[in-house]
Amino acid sequence: MQDREHPLVKWFGERRIVRLMLLAALLALGVIHIEFIINTVMLLWRVASPLMVGAVIAYILEIIIKRLEKIVFPGTKNRWLQKSRRGICILLSALLLLSLVALMIYTVIPGLVDAFTLLRKELPNYFNDVKEWLLSTFQNVPQVSDYLNELNLEWDSVQERIVNWAMNGVIDGELLSSTVTVIGAVSGGIANFFISFIFGLFLLAGKQTLTRQFHSVMNAAATERTNRRVMWVLTAANRCFSGFIVGQSVNGLVLGILTWLGMRIIGMPYALMVGVLSGTTSLIPIIGGYIGAVLGTFLVFTANPSMALWFLLFIVSLQTVQGNLLYPRLVGNSVGLPSLWVLAAVSVGGGLGGIGGMIVAVPITATVYALLQEWVQKKKSGGQEAVPAPTVSQPRQNKKARDV
Repeated sequence: MQDREHPLVKWFGERRIVRLMLLAALLALGVIHIEFIINTVMLLWRVASPLMVGAVIAYILEIIIKRLEKIVFPGTKNRWLQKSRRGICILLSALLLLSLVALMIYTVIPGLVDAFTLLRKELPNYFNDVKEWLLSTFQNVPQVSDYLNELNLEWDSVQERIVNWAMNGVIDGELLSSTVTVIGAVSGGIANFFISFIFGLFLLAGKQTLTRQFHSVMNAAATERTNRRVMWVLTAANRCFSGFIVGQSVNGLVLGILTWLGMRIIGMPYALMVGVLSGTTSLIPIIGGYIGAVLGTFLVFTANPSMALWFLLFIVSLQTVQGNLLYPRLVGNSVGLPSLWVLAAVSVGGGLGGIGGMIVAVPITATVYALLQEWVQKKKSGGQEAVPAPTVSQPRQNKKARDV
């Protein structure tokens, strides 16, 4: 007599088959309506992007706030100061960030306008000088001489094409066709930035409440083991991201100051603006220094072409010293990611998300690298799970309960 299959076993087996069939049906519907799904995701991303930017701003400000809290009334016993200390630090960090943005706008944009205006005036003279030099150099080569003599550019037409190329942009698939559209796009970007900034301040003000709510949801929805794993990943990610942001910021500040000082000593034009540009572009790993060098060379060339080569030699020497001495100490130790993986992260991140992808890819890769390192060490040692206990706020117990 054969043993019959238990009804529960049969029921669970049928449930598994049903779930697999439902998953296959969902995948088929996803493939059929892939265009609709992509459009929906892009729409949701555009709608939620100000909130995402606000969360990023809040995270950056929180790093500044933690350092300000060690300076602003650290050992005060005044209850009012203790309650208002975080609010004061939030306000100071917001003012500091807005001041940095204002400094960039005040120094970079007017300088770029002046540089392009000067280039527009002097470019025909530069072209004629280069043409005369080439004619004197290749005067014994009839083919080159004839070609150069016939070469005559209509600068009004060239300038008109450059202006049209600079003013034409793509927003929502449509070309900018009027000044009103340009102003509207800029105004929309400024409005989105302030919405993101205010949302970030609200996140900082309600940080403790949001943290308690997060832990409450995790305790209700997951087991203690899952909570430990989640906290393990979040702790590693916070360590890598905060270390990367602090290291890159200090590195950019040092590079900007050294660039400004060096250009002031040598007597080069646009010293402050090039220093701000070099410090800002150095936030982009690996290629940021090259971008700053190219922009700085262009700006110096527009004011004094003979100084451009000397500036290029200066900035390359400075970035070489800074990259070999300062960068490994400021960023390398805080991130803990080998150079090979930094290059791979920048390449992949740039291909997926442009400049923003380059910046975010390095700490993400560093987080994965750190988690894999801890996991491998745990497997080699054969010890317990290398995850920290979740920092979940527990209800307070009275003295009698603790004694028991």
